[in-house]
Parts: sequence; structure tokens; C-alpha cells
Amino acid sequence: MAFEDKMDQLKNSMNSNPITNEPPTPRVSKSYTLKQNVANELARRAKGKELTASRYLEQLLKKEFNL
Repeated sequence: MAFEDKMDQLKNSMNSNPITNEPPTPRVSKSYTLKQNVANELARRAKGKELTASRYLEQLLKKEFNL
């Protein structure tokens, strides 16, 4: 009987929706192609700040869009 009770508990917890304080942030899954010289400059500047090129680009866009 204990096994069945535990199974029921697990089934209930698996079917419930997680409670979050904030809605999930939408993510852009679109990929873009940069010109080679732009990509090289982006990578060079990112390396100087010890970031990946994508994180550096994200910082630039946040600054540009005042986010």
C-alpha cells in the first residue's frame, strides 16, 4: 500500500504546473550572419572584456536599446 501511495504522490507532482514569480523571458531563436570584418572586430572586443562574442553583442544591444 505504501508503494501505491508514493506513486500517487509522484503522479500528482508530475502533472502540476510549476509556480513561478515571473513569466518566462522570450528568447530569440533566429540566427544572423555577420560580415567577416564585423565578426572579427566583435570577437576582438569581446576577448578584451573576457566575454564571449554573443554576450558582448548582447551588452551592446541592451545599451543601444536602453534596456
